[in-house]
Amino acid sequence: MADRREMWTELGMDVDTHDGLCAALPVAFSDVYLSQKNRPEGMAFWDFVVSDIHGIRPAELIEAQKNGQKVFGTFCVFVPDEVIVAANGIVTGLCGGSQFWVPDGEKVLPKGTCPLVKASVGARLGKTCPFFRIADMYVGETTCDAKKKAYEILGEDVPMYIMDMPQMKRDCDVIKWKDEIAAFAKKVEEFTGNKITEEKLAEAIRVLNAKRAALARVAEARKNPDNIPISGTDALLVTQIAFFDDPVRCAEMTNKLADELEQRNKDGVIDVNLKFCCLYDTEGYLVERALKEAGIPVLGIETDYDDGDSEQLRTRIGAFIEMLG
Repeated sequence: MADRREMWTELGMDVDTHDGLCAALPVAFSDVYLSQKNRPEGMAFWDFVVSDIHGIRPAELIEAQKNGQKVFGTFCVFVPDEVIVAANGIVTGLCGGSQFWVPDGEKVLPKGTCPLVKASVGARLGKTCPFFRIADMYVGETTCDAKKKAYEILGEDVPMYIMDMPQMKRDCDVIKWKDEIAAFAKKVEEFTGNKITEEKLAEAIRVLNAKRAALARVAEARKNPDNIPISGTDALLVTQIAFFDDPVRCAEMTNKLADELEQRNKDGVIDVNLKFCCLYDTEGYLVERALKEAGIPVLGIETDYDDGDSEQLRTRIGAFIEMLG
């Protein structure tokens, strides 16, 4: 990482503690990502982003704020980014994806809470993530009970807007969600001071759909069991960075990666679920069943952000790869 200490200090971060995270990241990234064999050359862009992950994009966001733009931090894809972009706002994802932030989250949340939620809260309260410091407003959604309680805590520390998610797909639920989006659009207009016009909304939809289409190309390239050109690890990295990168740049670089993937060949599926997340754990059974019916080898894994089970997982995954030949 480049030296960004001055910027982090101005953001009110705990720079000394944050240095510990920065020191561990290169080794962890090398072990998990760079150690992979036959990686796509197109992954070089994402490797570059990670090399200064708390510097490059945060610096861009701060510069945009100086020019009058507002930054909205979101936790879920259900939040309509198009509304924010149409009001000349910027969206950045705020998911805590590291065990580093869990201890600070456990200071205010039960230890049995989903690690994702604990890490997200810890990233803000521990003052060790620039994205959580930069966002002018957080936008939450009622997708799970743990998140709802976390938003109450985060709302004491930063402006918070919560969208109420319908739990079914009836006509009345569609109308309810439409009203939720309209209410959110009004709030965004008030917060940014910018009017959302049909023309601006149409352009925002075009930009964000282009990014989604590029990500869909990467996903499509992974479907054929005889032609899996990128590891799930790298595909996840691409998706994670897409949550906070500039959408136009993200679409361009993802399409370049997809061009390469469509020319490559590779192996099976490892389905990884976080402990305590009932939704994805339950869906895992259905995913594995569908893969087996399609004749695609699959290994189901349940783990946490903690690395205490790393050797056990290494053994299981090694055996799975050996089985694939």
